[in-house]
Amino acid sequence: MASLIPVNWRNSIERLRDEINQTFERWFPFRQEGLREDEDFWFPSLTAFGRPAIDIDETDDKITVTAELPGLDKDDFNVEVTEDRLIIKGEKKDSREKNERGYYYSEISYGSFCRTIPLPCEVELDKVKARYKDGLLKITLPKSEQAKARKVRVRIAE
Repeated sequence: MASLIPVNWRNSIERLRDEINQTFERWFPFRQEGLREDEDFWFPSLTAFGRPAIDIDETDDKITVTAELPGLDKDDFNVEVTEDRLIIKGEKKDSREKNERGYYYSEISYGSFCRTIPLPCEVELDKVKARYKDGLLKITLPKSEQAKARKVRVRIAE
């Protein structure tokens, strides 16, 4: 059966894919380090880079940090807050085992991680909350009264 994509288009698509991969390899040469054979280049495991990916959102009243910690239990990591930083540290333990049609495969990997996030302002340490569900850790850090943004309407002269 003939391909539905013309040959010249297929070559263009393959060239585009190769160029994208080369660009990522230039920008992020470390991305391929530490990847196991069964891991996807685009979505490496938590320990491939030694630290979880995070997202930080700041509003007038609070700072929210979301960290990706897939495959971990609550007991596998700790969250600490000081006056000027948030620290997420722990250990990933992964084991895989396959016993199929005449072969046996077993792999165990361990890796610790530590992510330190400098805080842009003072937070109320006794009101910090954390929630972990489905591999996502969400930490809410309420700003102190002194750190909350004041809004002042500025008059514009003509």
